[in-house]
Amino acid sequence: MALQCPFCPYTEFDSYAVIQHVECCHPETGDSPFIVRQDEEMSRSDVGYNEKLALTFSENSSQDEEYFECDCGEVVRLFDINSHIALHEFEETVVSENASSAILRRNKMTSMDDAQADLISPADDGTFPSKPTSMKLHKQRSRGKHHKSHYRHHGVKDLVDVMLASKSSRSRPKKTIVKDDKPRRLGKSELGPFAHEDQMPRWLLKQLEMGAPTTLANKIDHNGKLIRVESTANEIRHIIPVLAQLCEQDRTVSKAYLCHPDVRHVVKMKKEGGFCGYRNIQMVISYIQDAKSQGHQHFPGKLPSILQLQDAIESAWDKGINAFGRVETGGIKGTRKYIGTPEAQALFVSWDIGCEGSAYCDTAESQAFPKVLDSVEEYFVNGTDNMSRKVSRTRLPPLYLQHPGHSLIIVGLEERKNGSLGLLVLDPMFKPSPAILSLIGIRFNSTAPEKLLKAYRRGEDYLSRYPNFEILR
Repeated sequence: MALQCPFCPYTEFDSYAVIQHVECCHPETGDSPFIVRQDEEMSRSDVGYNEKLALTFSENSSQDEEYFECDCGEVVRLFDINSHIALHEFEETVVSENASSAILRRNKMTSMDDAQADLISPADDGTFPSKPTSMKLHKQRSRGKHHKSHYRHHGVKDLVDVMLASKSSRSRPKKTIVKDDKPRRLGKSELGPFAHEDQMPRWLLKQLEMGAPTTLANKIDHNGKLIRVESTANEIRHIIPVLAQLCEQDRTVSKAYLCHPDVRHVVKMKKEGGFCGYRNIQMVISYIQDAKSQGHQHFPGKLPSILQLQDAIESAWDKGINAFGRVETGGIKGTRKYIGTPEAQALFVSWDIGCEGSAYCDTAESQAFPKVLDSVEEYFVNGTDNMSRKVSRTRLPPLYLQHPGHSLIIVGLEERKNGSLGLLVLDPMFKPSPAILSLIGIRFNSTAPEKLLKAYRRGEDYLSRYPNFEILR
Protein backbone atom coordinates (compact mmCIF):
# COMPACT_ATOMS: atom_id res chain seq x y z
CA MET A 1 0.00 0.00 0.00
CA ALA A 2 1.28 3.46 -0.90
CA LEU A 3 2.34 5.72 1.96
CA GLN A 4 1.65 9.46 1.87
CA CYS A 5 3.83 12.24 3.22
CA PRO A 6 2.08 13.86 6.23
CA PHE A 7 2.95 17.33 4.91
CA CYS A 8 2.19 17.13 1.17
CA PRO A 9 0.51 14.86 -1.46
CA TYR A 10 3.75 12.95 -2.18
CA THR A 11 3.21 9.15 -2.10
CA GLU A 12 5.61 6.21 -2.29
CA PHE A 13 5.42 2.48 -1.64
CA ASP A 14 8.84 2.43 0.05
CA SER A 15 8.62 3.68 3.65
CA TYR A 16 12.31 4.58 3.67
CA ALA A 17 11.81 6.73 0.57
CA VAL A 18 9.03 8.62 2.38
CA ILE A 19 11.36 9.21 5.35
CA GLN A 20 14.03 10.53 2.97
CA HIS A 21 11.46 12.77 1.32
CA VAL A 22 10.40 14.26 4.68
CA GLU A 23 14.02 14.85 5.72
CA CYS A 24 14.80 16.50 2.41
CA CYS A 25 11.65 18.51 1.74
CA HIS A 26 10.18 19.15 5.21
CA PRO A 27 13.13 19.46 7.64
CA GLU A 28 12.40 20.51 11.21
CA THR A 29 14.66 23.57 10.90
CA GLY A 30 12.83 24.69 7.78
CA ASP A 31 15.99 24.38 5.68
CA SER A 32 17.12 21.06 4.27
CA PRO A 33 20.88 20.44 4.12
CA PHE A 34 20.40 18.56 0.84
CA ILE A 35 19.05 21.50 -1.16
CA VAL A 36 21.23 24.28 -2.50
CA ARG A 37 19.54 27.67 -2.09
CA GLN A 38 19.46 30.53 -4.54
CA ASP A 39 21.81 32.72 -2.50
CA GLU A 40 24.47 30.04 -3.02
CA GLU A 41 24.36 30.38 -6.81
CA MET A 42 27.79 30.69 -8.40
CA SER A 43 28.88 32.45 -11.56
CA ARG A 44 27.71 30.83 -14.80
CA SER A 45 30.39 32.46 -16.89
CA ASP A 46 33.14 29.84 -16.71
CA VAL A 47 33.75 26.16 -17.33
CA GLY A 48 34.02 25.38 -13.63
CA TYR A 49 30.51 26.61 -12.90
CA ASN A 50 28.88 24.48 -10.20
CA GLU A 51 25.30 23.98 -11.30
CA LYS A 52 23.87 23.22 -7.87
CA LEU A 53 21.31 26.00 -7.90
CA ALA A 54 18.30 26.91 -5.88
CA LEU A 55 15.81 26.50 -8.65
CA THR A 56 12.39 27.87 -7.89
CA PHE A 57 9.17 28.55 -9.73
CA SER A 58 9.04 31.60 -11.95
CA GLU A 59 7.41 34.81 -10.75
CA ASN A 60 4.15 34.00 -12.52
CA SER A 61 3.75 30.81 -10.46
CA SER A 62 2.11 30.86 -7.06
CA GLN A 63 4.26 28.14 -5.47
CA ASP A 64 7.95 27.25 -5.31
CA GLU A 65 9.37 24.15 -6.95
CA GLU A 66 12.75 22.89 -5.83
CA TYR A 67 15.34 21.07 -7.90
CA PHE A 68 18.29 18.90 -7.00
CA GLU A 69 21.45 18.28 -8.98
CA CYS A 70 22.15 14.57 -9.35
CA ASP A 71 25.73 13.32 -9.63
CA CYS A 72 24.97 12.54 -13.29
CA GLY A 73 24.72 16.28 -13.96
CA GLU A 74 20.95 16.28 -14.40
CA VAL A 75 18.97 18.88 -12.47
CA VAL A 76 15.93 16.95 -11.22
CA ARG A 77 12.77 18.09 -9.49
CA LEU A 78 12.51 16.78 -5.95
CA PHE A 79 9.12 15.41 -7.00
CA ASP A 80 10.97 12.96 -9.28
CA ILE A 81 14.20 12.34 -7.37
CA ASN A 82 13.33 8.87 -6.00
CA SER A 83 12.42 7.40 -9.38
CA HIS A 84 15.48 9.10 -10.90
CA ILE A 85 17.82 7.45 -8.38
CA ALA A 86 16.12 4.08 -8.83
CA LEU A 87 16.66 4.22 -12.59
CA HIS A 88 20.35 4.94 -12.00
CA GLU A 89 20.49 1.72 -10.00
CA PHE A 90 19.01 -0.18 -12.96
CA GLU A 91 21.76 1.29 -15.16
CA GLU A 92 24.32 -0.62 -13.12
CA THR A 93 22.68 -4.05 -13.52
CA VAL A 94 25.38 -6.52 -14.48
CA VAL A 95 25.50 -10.17 -15.39
CA SER A 96 26.65 -12.42 -12.57
CA GLU A 97 29.88 -14.31 -13.21
CA ASN A 98 28.47 -17.32 -11.40
CA ALA A 99 26.75 -19.46 -14.00
CA SER A 100 24.47 -21.08 -11.42
CA SER A 101 23.04 -17.72 -10.35
CA ALA A 102 23.43 -15.81 -13.60
CA ILE A 103 20.69 -13.47 -14.70
CA LEU A 104 20.86 -14.92 -18.20
CA ARG A 105 21.98 -18.01 -20.03
CA ARG A 106 23.09 -17.69 -23.62
CA ASN A 107 22.05 -20.25 -26.18
CA LYS A 108 25.47 -21.56 -27.27
CA MET A 109 23.95 -23.43 -30.20
CA THR A 110 23.04 -20.16 -31.94
CA SER A 111 25.60 -18.18 -33.89
CA MET A 112 25.51 -14.41 -33.58
CA ASP A 113 25.04 -13.89 -37.31
CA ASP A 114 22.02 -16.19 -37.47
CA ALA A 115 20.55 -14.59 -34.40
CA GLN A 116 20.88 -11.10 -35.76
CA ALA A 117 19.02 -12.05 -38.90
CA ASP A 118 15.99 -13.02 -36.80
CA LEU A 119 16.26 -10.56 -33.95
CA ILE A 120 16.46 -7.42 -36.04
CA SER A 121 13.43 -8.26 -38.18
CA PRO A 122 10.60 -5.83 -37.40
CA ALA A 123 7.55 -7.75 -38.50
CA ASP A 124 5.76 -10.82 -37.19
CA ASP A 125 6.54 -12.63 -40.42
CA GLY A 126 10.23 -11.71 -40.28
CA THR A 127 10.15 -9.37 -43.30
CA PHE A 128 10.87 -5.70 -43.66
CA PRO A 129 8.00 -3.46 -44.79
CA SER A 130 7.80 -2.86 -48.53
CA LYS A 131 6.50 0.66 -47.96
CA PRO A 132 7.72 3.14 -45.36
CA THR A 133 5.45 3.84 -42.43
CA SER A 134 4.57 7.43 -41.60
CA MET A 135 4.26 8.76 -38.05
CA LYS A 136 0.49 9.00 -38.42
CA LEU A 137 -1.78 6.64 -36.54
CA HIS A 138 -2.75 3.74 -38.75
CA LYS A 139 -6.36 3.58 -39.81
CA GLN A 140 -8.38 1.15 -37.75
CA ARG A 141 -8.56 -2.32 -39.16
CA SER A 142 -10.66 -5.18 -37.91
CA ARG A 143 -8.57 -7.62 -35.88
CA GLY A 144 -11.33 -9.77 -34.53
CA LYS A 145 -12.02 -10.08 -30.83
CA HIS A 146 -9.23 -9.14 -28.48
CA HIS A 147 -8.87 -8.40 -24.81
CA LYS A 148 -10.38 -5.06 -23.86
CA SER A 149 -8.45 -2.95 -21.39
CA HIS A 150 -9.96 -2.66 -17.93
CA TYR A 151 -9.58 1.12 -18.26
CA ARG A 152 -12.45 3.07 -19.79
CA HIS A 153 -12.00 5.30 -22.83
CA HIS A 154 -12.46 9.03 -22.32
CA GLY A 155 -12.40 12.07 -24.57
CA VAL A 156 -9.10 13.30 -25.96
CA LYS A 157 -8.40 16.98 -26.67
CA ASP A 158 -6.42 18.12 -29.68
CA LEU A 159 -2.83 18.95 -28.78
CA VAL A 160 -2.67 22.42 -30.29
CA ASP A 161 -5.99 23.42 -28.71
CA VAL A 162 -4.68 22.39 -25.33
CA MET A 163 -1.42 24.25 -25.92
CA LEU A 164 -3.22 27.48 -26.81
CA ALA A 165 -5.78 27.17 -24.04
CA SER A 166 -3.52 26.37 -21.14
CA LYS A 167 -0.01 25.86 -19.88
CA SER A 168 1.85 23.22 -21.80
CA SER A 169 2.56 19.82 -20.32
CA ARG A 170 5.83 21.22 -19.03
CA SER A 171 3.66 22.50 -16.16
CA ARG A 172 4.20 21.16 -12.69
CA PRO A 173 2.37 18.02 -11.45
CA LYS A 174 -1.18 18.36 -10.23
CA LYS A 175 -1.43 22.00 -11.27
CA THR A 176 -4.92 23.07 -12.33
CA ILE A 177 -5.15 23.92 -16.02
CA VAL A 178 -6.50 27.44 -16.49
CA LYS A 179 -7.84 28.59 -19.82
CA ASP A 180 -5.99 31.51 -21.38
CA ASP A 181 -6.50 32.17 -25.09
CA LYS A 182 -3.27 34.13 -25.49
CA PRO A 183 0.12 32.43 -25.25
CA ARG A 184 2.34 33.91 -22.55
CA ARG A 185 5.94 33.62 -21.47
CA LEU A 186 6.45 30.48 -19.41
CA GLY A 187 8.71 30.13 -16.39
CA LYS A 188 10.93 27.64 -14.62
CA SER A 189 8.06 25.31 -13.79
CA GLU A 190 7.55 24.68 -17.52
CA LEU A 191 10.90 25.47 -19.15
CA GLY A 192 13.16 24.11 -16.42
CA PRO A 193 15.81 25.64 -14.20
CA PHE A 194 17.39 27.65 -17.04
CA ALA A 195 14.15 29.20 -18.30
CA HIS A 196 15.55 32.72 -18.35
CA GLU A 197 19.07 32.19 -19.63
CA ASP A 198 20.16 33.88 -22.87
CA GLN A 199 23.05 31.54 -23.59
CA MET A 200 24.21 28.17 -22.26
CA PRO A 201 27.77 27.96 -20.78
CA ARG A 202 30.59 27.96 -23.34
CA TRP A 203 31.89 24.55 -22.26
CA LEU A 204 28.49 22.97 -22.88
CA LEU A 205 28.07 24.70 -26.23
CA LYS A 206 31.46 23.33 -27.28
CA GLN A 207 30.52 19.84 -26.07
CA LEU A 208 27.31 19.88 -28.12
CA GLU A 209 29.18 21.17 -31.18
CA MET A 210 31.66 18.28 -30.92
CA GLY A 211 28.94 15.69 -30.27
CA ALA A 212 29.43 12.21 -28.86
CA PRO A 213 32.58 10.27 -29.84
CA THR A 214 32.35 7.97 -32.86
CA THR A 215 34.23 4.78 -33.70
CA LEU A 216 34.69 2.71 -36.87
CA ALA A 217 34.73 -1.09 -36.80
CA ASN A 218 34.63 -3.99 -39.24
CA LYS A 219 31.63 -6.27 -38.77
CA ILE A 220 30.08 -9.21 -40.57
CA ASP A 221 26.42 -8.76 -41.48
CA HIS A 222 23.84 -11.56 -41.51
CA ASN A 223 24.66 -12.27 -45.18
CA GLY A 224 28.30 -12.95 -44.28
CA LYS A 225 29.63 -9.74 -45.84
CA LEU A 226 32.33 -7.63 -44.20
CA ILE A 227 31.04 -4.11 -43.64
CA ARG A 228 32.48 -0.94 -42.12
CA VAL A 229 30.21 0.35 -39.35
CA GLU A 230 30.39 3.73 -37.65
CA SER A 231 29.05 3.83 -34.10
CA THR A 232 28.21 6.86 -31.99
CA ALA A 233 28.81 6.48 -28.27
CA ASN A 234 25.39 7.72 -27.12
CA GLU A 235 23.36 5.86 -29.80
CA ILE A 236 22.57 2.21 -29.03
CA ARG A 237 21.06 0.06 -31.74
CA HIS A 238 18.96 -3.13 -31.51
CA ILE A 239 17.55 -2.60 -28.00
CA ILE A 240 14.00 -3.38 -29.18
CA PRO A 241 14.75 -7.05 -30.10
CA VAL A 242 16.26 -7.53 -26.62
CA LEU A 243 13.10 -6.16 -25.00
CA ALA A 244 10.99 -8.46 -27.19
CA GLN A 245 12.83 -11.56 -25.97
CA LEU A 246 12.62 -10.45 -22.35
CA CYS A 247 8.85 -9.89 -22.65
CA GLU A 248 8.51 -13.33 -24.22
CA GLN A 249 10.32 -14.90 -21.25
CA ASP A 250 8.55 -12.94 -18.48
CA ARG A 251 5.80 -15.19 -17.14
CA THR A 252 3.83 -12.25 -15.76
CA VAL A 253 3.28 -10.88 -19.28
CA SER A 254 0.29 -12.16 -21.22
CA LYS A 255 0.67 -9.93 -24.30
CA ALA A 256 3.27 -7.43 -25.49
CA TYR A 257 3.70 -5.17 -28.50
CA LEU A 258 6.94 -3.65 -29.75
CA CYS A 259 7.50 -0.95 -32.34
CA HIS A 260 9.88 -1.15 -35.32
CA PRO A 261 13.33 -2.29 -34.13
CA ASP A 262 15.20 0.42 -36.06
CA VAL A 263 14.74 2.86 -33.18
CA ARG A 264 18.07 3.72 -31.58
CA HIS A 265 18.25 4.47 -27.86
CA VAL A 266 19.83 7.94 -27.81
CA VAL A 267 21.05 8.94 -24.37
CA LYS A 268 22.34 12.22 -23.04
CA MET A 269 26.05 12.95 -22.76
CA LYS A 270 27.69 13.50 -19.40
CA LYS A 271 26.69 16.73 -17.66
CA GLU A 272 24.65 17.97 -20.61
CA GLY A 273 21.50 18.52 -18.53
CA GLY A 274 17.88 18.59 -19.61
CA PHE A 275 17.92 18.11 -23.37
CA CYS A 276 15.54 15.13 -23.19
CA GLY A 277 13.10 16.61 -25.72
CA TYR A 278 15.86 16.86 -28.32
CA ARG A 279 17.16 13.37 -27.58
CA ASN A 280 13.64 11.98 -28.03
CA ILE A 281 13.33 13.76 -31.38
CA GLN A 282 16.63 12.13 -32.37
CA MET A 283 15.20 8.72 -31.46
CA VAL A 284 12.20 9.29 -33.72
CA ILE A 285 14.51 10.45 -36.51
CA SER A 286 16.64 7.30 -36.04
CA TYR A 287 13.53 5.28 -36.91
CA ILE A 288 12.79 7.50 -39.92
CA GLN A 289 16.38 7.12 -41.14
CA ASP A 290 16.85 3.39 -40.74
CA ALA A 291 13.33 2.32 -41.73
CA LYS A 292 13.40 4.66 -44.77
CA SER A 293 10.13 6.11 -43.52
CA GLN A 294 8.37 9.27 -44.67
CA GLY A 295 10.82 12.18 -44.65
CA HIS A 296 14.02 10.11 -44.52
CA GLN A 297 15.53 12.20 -47.34
CA HIS A 298 15.95 15.04 -44.85
CA PHE A 299 18.47 12.98 -42.84
CA PRO A 300 21.13 11.59 -45.21
CA GLY A 301 23.95 11.29 -42.66
CA LYS A 302 24.24 11.50 -38.91
CA LEU A 303 21.35 12.38 -36.65
CA PRO A 304 20.82 16.16 -36.43
CA SER A 305 22.59 17.62 -33.41
CA ILE A 306 20.80 19.43 -30.60
CA LEU A 307 22.03 22.76 -31.97
CA GLN A 308 20.77 21.88 -35.46
CA LEU A 309 17.40 20.90 -34.01
CA GLN A 310 17.19 24.24 -32.23
CA ASP A 311 17.78 26.03 -35.53
CA ALA A 312 15.15 23.88 -37.23
CA ILE A 313 12.55 24.62 -34.54
CA GLU A 314 13.21 28.36 -34.80
CA SER A 315 12.86 28.04 -38.58
CA ALA A 316 9.52 26.24 -38.17
CA TRP A 317 8.30 29.10 -35.97
CA ASP A 318 9.37 31.55 -38.70
CA LYS A 319 7.02 29.64 -41.03
CA GLY A 320 4.16 30.09 -38.56
CA ILE A 321 4.09 26.46 -37.37
CA ASN A 322 3.17 26.40 -33.67
CA ALA A 323 4.65 29.89 -33.53
CA PHE A 324 3.20 30.46 -30.05
CA GLY A 325 6.20 28.43 -28.86
CA ARG A 326 8.47 31.42 -29.45
CA VAL A 327 6.25 33.58 -27.23
CA GLU A 328 6.15 30.92 -24.51
CA THR A 329 9.88 30.23 -24.49
CA GLY A 330 11.32 33.58 -25.54
CA GLY A 331 13.38 31.66 -28.10
CA ILE A 332 15.46 28.52 -27.55
CA LYS A 333 18.54 28.93 -29.76
CA GLY A 334 21.71 28.37 -27.76
CA THR A 335 19.86 27.79 -24.47
CA ARG A 336 19.01 24.92 -22.12
CA LYS A 337 15.30 25.71 -21.97
CA TYR A 338 13.09 22.63 -22.01
CA ILE A 339 11.10 21.96 -25.16
CA GLY A 340 7.87 20.00 -25.38
CA THR A 341 5.53 18.33 -27.81
CA PRO A 342 4.60 21.57 -29.66
CA GLU A 343 8.23 22.09 -30.65
CA ALA A 344 8.64 18.48 -31.75
CA GLN A 345 5.44 18.72 -33.78
CA ALA A 346 6.53 22.01 -35.39
CA LEU A 347 9.79 20.37 -36.40
CA PHE A 348 8.23 17.35 -38.09
CA VAL A 349 5.49 19.36 -39.80
CA SER A 350 8.13 21.73 -41.22
CA TRP A 351 9.81 18.68 -42.77
CA ASP A 352 6.49 17.44 -44.22
CA ILE A 353 6.52 14.42 -41.93
CA GLY A 354 2.97 13.46 -41.01
CA CYS A 355 2.30 13.55 -37.28
CA GLU A 356 -0.66 14.01 -34.97
CA GLY A 357 -0.78 15.16 -31.37
CA SER A 358 -3.18 14.24 -28.60
CA ALA A 359 -3.48 15.53 -25.04
CA TYR A 360 -4.85 13.69 -21.99
CA CYS A 361 -5.78 15.49 -18.79
CA ASP A 362 -7.09 14.62 -15.35
CA THR A 363 -10.74 15.45 -14.80
CA ALA A 364 -12.95 15.48 -11.74
CA GLU A 365 -14.16 12.00 -12.72
CA SER A 366 -11.00 10.25 -13.87
CA GLN A 367 -7.22 10.34 -14.10
CA ALA A 368 -5.35 10.91 -17.34
CA PHE A 369 -3.02 7.89 -17.36
CA PRO A 370 -5.66 5.21 -18.15
CA LYS A 371 -6.60 7.20 -21.26
CA VAL A 372 -2.95 7.17 -22.31
CA LEU A 373 -2.68 3.41 -21.86
CA ASP A 374 -5.92 2.79 -23.77
CA SER A 375 -4.77 5.00 -26.63
CA VAL A 376 -1.38 3.29 -26.87
CA GLU A 377 -3.03 -0.14 -26.76
CA GLU A 378 -5.33 0.84 -29.63
CA TYR A 379 -2.36 2.14 -31.61
CA PHE A 380 -0.46 -1.13 -31.35
CA VAL A 381 -3.48 -3.39 -31.86
CA ASN A 382 -4.38 -1.55 -35.07
CA GLY A 383 -0.83 -2.00 -36.35
CA THR A 384 -0.50 -5.70 -35.54
CA ASP A 385 -1.05 -8.37 -38.18
CA ASN A 386 -0.77 -11.40 -35.91
CA MET A 387 -2.58 -11.20 -32.57
CA SER A 388 -1.98 -14.87 -31.78
CA ARG A 389 1.62 -14.37 -30.68
CA LYS A 390 2.51 -13.42 -27.13
CA VAL A 391 4.88 -10.72 -28.39
CA SER A 392 3.92 -8.81 -31.53
CA ARG A 393 6.87 -7.17 -33.27
CA THR A 394 5.29 -4.48 -35.39
CA ARG A 395 6.44 -2.06 -38.08
CA LEU A 396 5.00 0.89 -36.20
CA PRO A 397 6.91 4.09 -35.45
CA PRO A 398 7.66 4.91 -31.80
CA LEU A 399 5.53 7.44 -29.93
CA TYR A 400 6.76 10.66 -28.31
CA LEU A 401 5.34 10.95 -24.78
CA GLN A 402 5.43 14.15 -22.72
CA HIS A 403 4.44 14.51 -19.08
CA PRO A 404 5.20 17.35 -16.65
CA GLY A 405 8.96 17.78 -16.38
CA HIS A 406 10.11 15.02 -18.75
CA SER A 407 9.55 13.24 -22.06
CA LEU A 408 10.12 9.65 -23.19
CA ILE A 409 9.82 7.48 -26.27
CA ILE A 410 7.16 4.75 -26.15
CA VAL A 411 8.46 1.65 -27.91
CA GLY A 412 5.96 -0.91 -26.66
CA LEU A 413 3.07 -1.90 -24.44
CA GLU A 414 2.61 -4.84 -22.07
CA GLU A 415 -0.51 -6.47 -20.75
CA ARG A 416 0.16 -8.38 -17.55
CA LYS A 417 -1.69 -11.50 -16.48
CA ASN A 418 -3.44 -9.49 -13.75
CA GLY A 419 -5.06 -7.37 -16.49
CA SER A 420 -2.96 -4.23 -16.00
CA LEU A 421 -1.30 -2.35 -18.82
CA GLY A 422 2.12 -0.72 -18.84
CA LEU A 423 4.34 1.16 -21.26
CA LEU A 424 7.76 0.12 -22.51
CA VAL A 425 9.89 3.20 -23.03
CA LEU A 426 13.36 4.43 -23.94
CA ASP A 427 14.43 7.16 -21.54
CA PRO A 428 17.17 9.48 -22.87
CA MET A 429 18.24 10.28 -19.33
CA PHE A 430 19.52 6.74 -18.65
CA LYS A 431 21.88 4.49 -20.55
CA PRO A 432 21.34 0.73 -21.00
CA SER A 433 22.85 -1.45 -18.30
CA PRO A 434 25.84 -3.72 -18.99
CA ALA A 435 23.47 -6.68 -18.70
CA ILE A 436 21.24 -5.33 -21.50
CA LEU A 437 24.22 -4.44 -23.70
CA SER A 438 25.54 -8.00 -23.37
CA LEU A 439 22.31 -9.34 -24.92
CA ILE A 440 22.31 -7.28 -28.12
CA GLY A 441 22.46 -9.41 -31.25
CA ILE A 442 22.06 -12.84 -29.64
CA ARG A 443 19.38 -15.30 -28.62
CA PHE A 444 19.33 -15.85 -24.88
CA ASN A 445 17.37 -17.28 -21.99
CA SER A 446 17.03 -14.99 -18.98
CA THR A 447 16.39 -16.32 -15.49
CA ALA A 448 15.17 -12.88 -14.34
CA PRO A 449 13.64 -11.01 -17.30
CA GLU A 450 11.54 -8.84 -15.00
CA LYS A 451 14.71 -7.44 -13.41
CA LEU A 452 16.16 -6.43 -16.75
CA LEU A 453 12.86 -4.91 -17.91
CA LYS A 454 12.40 -2.66 -14.88
CA ALA A 455 14.34 0.23 -16.40
CA TYR A 456 12.05 0.21 -19.44
CA ARG A 457 8.68 -0.20 -17.72
CA ARG A 458 6.38 2.69 -16.85
CA GLY A 459 3.18 1.43 -15.24
CA GLU A 460 0.48 2.80 -13.02
CA ASP A 461 2.83 3.59 -10.11
CA TYR A 462 4.80 5.94 -12.34
CA LEU A 463 2.09 7.33 -14.63
CA SER A 464 -0.45 8.05 -11.89
CA ARG A 465 1.85 10.76 -10.49
CA TYR A 466 1.14 13.08 -13.41
CA PRO A 467 -2.09 14.95 -14.22
CA ASN A 468 -1.56 15.45 -17.95
CA PHE A 469 0.19 13.87 -20.91
CA GLU A 470 0.74 14.51 -24.57
CA ILE A 471 1.50 11.98 -27.30
CA LEU A 472 2.91 12.71 -30.73
CA ARG A 473 2.55 9.97 -33.30
